[in-house]
Amino acid sequence: MTKEELDQKIQEYLDNGGEIVRLRYASEKDQRKARRTEYHSDKATAGSENSQRVLERERKREGEMIFSRDERWKERAK
Repeated sequence: MTKEELDQKIQEYLDNGGEIVRLRYASEKDQRKARRTEYHSDKATAGSENSQRVLERERKREGEMIFSRDERWKERAK
């Protein structure tokens, strides 16, 4: 595929409502939070009521946010 063909395909994608984004790297804080969520998920599966409450609280909090997690993590391509 030539550069012109690639540029044409990209422009067609954008014209049809596509969006070019980049995801940011996870910070140390993001990684710690993901590990805690996975920990509670495992414990909740095993029957821990406390972990089930923690996960439900996080789901509720996430549902109240204006933008989804994916939208918050996007970095607009320039």
